[in-house]
Amino acid sequence: MNAKNLLNVACIVGATTVSAQERVGLANSNYAGTTGMPLNPSSMVDSKAWLDINLVGADVFAWNNFVYLGKKDFYVWDDVFSGNIPTSLYRTNGKEKHAAGNIRIDGPSFTLSQGKNAFGFHTAARTFISAEDLTEPTALFIREGLDYNPQRNISYDQQKMGAYATAWAEIGLSYGRIVYQRGRNMINVGITAKYLMGIGHMSLYLDDINHQVVSDEDWDIANVTGQYAMTEPGFANGHGFGVDLGFTYKRMLEEVDDYKPHTAQSDCGTIDYRYRIGVSLLDLGGINFNKNSLIRKFNNSTFTWNDYPNADVNSMSDIDALIASQFASDAGSMTSGSRYGTSLPSAVSVQFDYNLGKNFYANATWVQGFKIGKRTTGIRRSLLAITPRYEHKWFEASLPISLYDYRSPQVGLALRFYSITIGSDNLLPFIIPMNIYSANIYASVKITLFKNPFCGKSRAGKKSKKNGRLKPGSAVDCPAFM
Repeated sequence: MNAKNLLNVACIVGATTVSAQERVGLANSNYAGTTGMPLNPSSMVDSKAWLDINLVGADVFAWNNFVYLGKKDFYVWDDVFSGNIPTSLYRTNGKEKHAAGNIRIDGPSFTLSQGKNAFGFHTAARTFISAEDLTEPTALFIREGLDYNPQRNISYDQQKMGAYATAWAEIGLSYGRIVYQRGRNMINVGITAKYLMGIGHMSLYLDDINHQVVSDEDWDIANVTGQYAMTEPGFANGHGFGVDLGFTYKRMLEEVDDYKPHTAQSDCGTIDYRYRIGVSLLDLGGINFNKNSLIRKFNNSTFTWNDYPNADVNSMSDIDALIASQFASDAGSMTSGSRYGTSLPSAVSVQFDYNLGKNFYANATWVQGFKIGKRTTGIRRSLLAITPRYEHKWFEASLPISLYDYRSPQVGLALRFYSITIGSDNLLPFIIPMNIYSANIYASVKITLFKNPFCGKSRAGKKSKKNGRLKPGSAVDCPAFM
């Protein structure tokens, strides 16, 4: 693979890798169970699903503000299903370019709501990709290659640019509890502790670079200050820990002083709310990569990359060898190491949910990403969403209307048929011809029990049945933690 092709691959990865980061169409449901935990771990407390078992799930989404499929050349129904995918276009407006991507595969997981307590367990494999603050000339070089004639023999400066990709597996334990209940007011809290196993990583951060393509053979690079880090993909190349924290206040429809969800004391069910407000801190923590890993830092380095089109690179180690060879004449400007750390794509989120009655709800969700450290860590993009929904234990439909990164409007649809879910936060391209900068889909297969099968099952309870119903107070309460 030559250098031009490598840059084009980098563009494709940065612009089309996929992620449906928040799954707002289903994550705020009262039946969400395992789907709601990644947005707010306290959501499993008082859930309408007594036991939610996730068998398998996938969540993918793509977004950028540079490369797109044009509405005049591409229409989903006509082109995708016929296999006709046109060449992507790009937008030039002088603004900085960004891209974000995430893939999440959910393995065996469960949540259990029992009395004042709730418990959860999850497994997942995740990939997060981000490209941040690229100048338009840099984005054009990545898209078109270094031999892009309109930008030849022009000196360009690029500052504070970052590109990141991290893949890891995680195993998490969750616990939540009702910590306050008086009158119609109730407060739930939840925490998820995660063990993280690093699989692979690659990042580049440039404080400053001045460069000029002088011919179809030579590329002059001056005053480079920054770093790159990489870990060849493999099993257990790094280890770390993470945590999610959640808080939910509910204004209930009934008094809840003695309320214990899914126990006979509360008729083996749950009490609904008029509204609820949730606040959560997500993906706090990081991974230390120390196997098959390297990090190189450079300070005010200057060199000429001769014959750049014929550089042969087929792996990350080839990329490193190529870069190291270019710094050979200025070795004192580069330092190296074999281990480094990276943070998770952290975020703070606020969720507001209002009960409109007759199984209709309206939700507003805000997610704001932030960084803990910046040189090996990408930022989680922001999200504002308003989602009306209808929910019933056998069927659910929601219409998420969102603004991604405070700039990209999206309209989606999410459906749940018992324990089968499918959704997308961006379905407009399937409805009207439009320029496509993003796409996503999420789905899961579960087993859900809405009622505790052990609740009220006792000899006393069976003898006291009348007309198919238990007499009040006759059932023996099922086990519950106080």
